[in-house]
Amino acid sequence: MSSYLRAEDDLDAEAEALLERGWLIRDQEGRLWITKAGEEARLSLKRHAPAIRAHIHKGIDDADYVTTLKVLRQLIQNTSGSM
Repeated sequence: MSSYLRAEDDLDAEAEALLERGWLIRDQEGRLWITKAGEEARLSLKRHAPAIRAHIHKGIDDADYVTTLKVLRQLIQNTSGSM
């Protein structure tokens, strides 16, 4: 999972959103645990992710998609630095 985390990610805010949805609970020691609803949501996403991705990428060549991501990342990097 560390390969998905970035320095600017706010894990506390993400956890809070999942707590509010009822997908996580916090125990007395402050540890986070997935709930039954959270596990159902995780399994649903896993099951539907390929179809969602196929729909989003319909008509877009893989090479074009990769180029677009590179350009967008560079735009973000260019605008997040000091001027």
